Amino acid sequence: MYLSRLQIQRFRSLYDVDLALKPLTIIIGPNASGKSNLFKALRFLHDAVAGDRLEWQAYDSQIDHLLWYGVDEYGNRPRMIKFTGEFSASDALLGRYSADLFCRDYIVVDREALDVALPKRQGLSTCFRRLGGGIVYEAGAPPNKPFMFGTSPRTLTLRAVGPDLPLPQAQAIYRHIAGWRIFDVALDRARREAFIPEYPEEVPPLAEDASNLSAFLYALWRLRPDDFDAIAELLSDCIGLPEKLLVEHDAERGGQSARYSFREAPFGEARPVPPQSASDGTIRLLAYLALLFGDRSVSLACLEEPDHGLHPRLMLHLADVLRQAVSQAQDDPNEDGFTPQVLVTTHNPEFMDCFDLSEERDYLQVYLAERDELGRTQFIPATSGTFTPWLERYRLGEAVRRRFM
Repeated sequence: MYLSRLQIQRFRSLYDVDLALKPLTIIIGPNASGKSNLFKALRFLHDAVAGDRLEWQAYDSQIDHLLWYGVDEYGNRPRMIKFTGEFSASDALLGRYSADLFCRDYIVVDREALDVALPKRQGLSTCFRRLGGGIVYEAGAPPNKPFMFGTSPRTLTLRAVGPDLPLPQAQAIYRHIAGWRIFDVALDRARREAFIPEYPEEVPPLAEDASNLSAFLYALWRLRPDDFDAIAELLSDCIGLPEKLLVEHDAERGGQSARYSFREAPFGEARPVPPQSASDGTIRLLAYLALLFGDRSVSLACLEEPDHGLHPRLMLHLADVLRQAVSQAQDDPNEDGFTPQVLVTTHNPEFMDCFDLSEERDYLQVYLAERDELGRTQFIPATSGTFTPWLERYRLGEAVRRRFM
């Protein structure tokens, strides 16, 4: 299962967005084109469905800046934000989830619906529908008799009952949204040691800012050494100088934290290099590798400008890493049966030169982000008629650069 289509209305600059997504989707555009608002919208929906309750309620104080900033012909701003996501597998539609949220003094649920594909039935069948008032009708689950129950108008039904829905397809959509990761590496935090037991029972999810990278790598080394070795090998292949990735726990000194370091061939085993002495590009790339190849809880990895701070040569390696991540996901779904996909934003044409739409169209989708005269973000597919003539004359990155000049 993967997120195959995303529709967003009236969220910040995303006035009316309809995106078809593939295993790897890249959005390129200049600063202030609205790329970051797409990730903010995904985070907002994730928090509403599966995030911490206090984080979700904290959005009430941001209402004025969640809604589309423009006004209608009567001078009124909209009060409704709408989301729709479609989930597919092998081009077959498996389900559709939609939520309309009314925003005035605080956020309430106006409408909500979940439809899923059932065996031996054409099209999608209703799992539940909701129209205000917290009244929900559920169908399609044994014994296939609709029943009614209420939930708070301040809480999405999918949040309230998602883990307990009787239909496995409906539960899968809940888990997919719960697995969305909007990843933004905080380099200082990613370099620090992190708390973890000396003998962890599971590999923890990687924090969205990579602040528990030390603990994550240590648990991975303990519990899934093959994945750890694969990440270390990829890092060495990309950068060259780190000969080996090392992890250790300070239990012998009475501590409860793990740390990582690098062995570089010129200095031998006696002089491991701490992350504080490694370059920003090295730490950032290590965090991406850990997320894409080590964290099995991820269904959608959102990376904002992952090429930032990388040497141009490393952009080629990063592109290969992204290709390998989505290719490996197709062959080896995670524990929830998902094939994790990657959504990337960038404003770097040189990074786009690492891709070829004609050869990679089966798994790659590229959009150009720009704002129209009314301030609305437009996502133009690079395969559209308006852009195809550019691709006939230039490589992808150069075509993007010339269009924005």
